[in-house]
Amino acid sequence: MINSALSKNIDHQFLINRLEGLLNQRKDNSLKELFLQQSFNQFNKQYLAFLNKYKDAKWSIQPIRNIQNKSLLDIKIISKREIDNQIYNLYTKQIVEVETYKNKIKGYEVIDEESILNSKESPLIIKIVSPNKVLTGEKYEMNLIIENPLDNYLTASGMIVLKNEDNNKISNHIFGIKPNQSGGLFKFIQAPLKPGYQNISAIITHPKGIYVITKKIKVAL
Repeated sequence: MINSALSKNIDHQFLINRLEGLLNQRKDNSLKELFLQQSFNQFNKQYLAFLNKYKDAKWSIQPIRNIQNKSLLDIKIISKREIDNQIYNLYTKQIVEVETYKNKIKGYEVIDEESILNSKESPLIIKIVSPNKVLTGEKYEMNLIIENPLDNYLTASGMIVLKNEDNNKISNHIFGIKPNQSGGLFKFIQAPLKPGYQNISAIITHPKGIYVITKKIKVAL
């Protein structure tokens, strides 16, 4: 039993290392070998859409826990993107549960995710304070705190619940951006009545930079 458990851990680690390597080396054709067909179709659609926006992305993948045929992975992604002649830095961290079958990825689920997109020269330092998990129907706080107010300039900010990922755009119209005192963005949000996930996006702008975050929050019974 000890040898069997050790063998499975080695197999999981090899699969994780292989996945990280192929993602960073852009060996997209070889990625298919790591997945079962249905799982790869789901992954490839999301992966190609992401690379269309973030062509120089770099991945770091670390195992958190292995239980039989399931692995919990800590994934970090960094990249850059140009929007309206402005360069933005992306930092994403995810906790992903991966199910394997015969050393291939059978399925996966992103159970926690936080993405930060900020303008390259932005001096803003912002702390995100929010739950990772809430109950159905619960009213909870989502806070973005500017840790070191820069000056007497007013910032502007807005926050929305995303109905789908395509709504995540830097836009006054979508976010309803309003001026506020330099200090942060604080908002109460109502969780849906059905279990699942709720995606929140927020933006803080300042004369010297823009800071956009997207947070995935689990909604449970």
